[in-house]
Amino acid sequence: MKSPIESNTLFYHITDAYFETFKDRYRGSNTFWDNTVHGFFFSEKKENAQMFGNTIIKANLEILKTLDLRLQSIFKEESQASLIWEILSGEKLDNCEALVSLDEEIGIGELGEMRDSLNNEIAHKMMVAAGYDSIISDFGDNQPEYIVFTAKQIRIISIDRSFQERKIGR
Repeated sequence: MKSPIESNTLFYHITDAYFETFKDRYRGSNTFWDNTVHGFFFSEKKENAQMFGNTIIKANLEILKTLDLRLQSIFKEESQASLIWEILSGEKLDNCEALVSLDEEIGIGELGEMRDSLNNEIAHKMMVAAGYDSIISDFGDNQPEYIVFTAKQIRIISIDRSFQERKIGR
């Protein structure tokens, strides 16, 4: 899937960590969620990101090819179906066959297992090998979250620690 965003779109990353630049070695180090293996998380809505810390980082993201892992897209987006099916099953199919297989083989009872299969280092390497540099996924409430795979895709616009400083100063 081609990038769903404009290069000047403003994104928010919230953290409790103190840093000036993103570094790949810290990818996924701020939360306990399995999907953090993929990279750095951003939201277009500050309020969605605020549950993860007190420092607000505004940034632009360079996204060229996004894997859409929102539930509805896993079962509808034909252009990525082959990769998703291969990650889940180990079997290579063309996109059309893979989309049919996803629809027929993955039911509500398998969704948790599917998520586990998509959120590990092996799956991440397969995504990168297929040319993807980012993921769009469900944050909840039909709100997307964006995950960029590398720090070089992030252009920091500003870092606001004022909320953190007010909290510490009390």
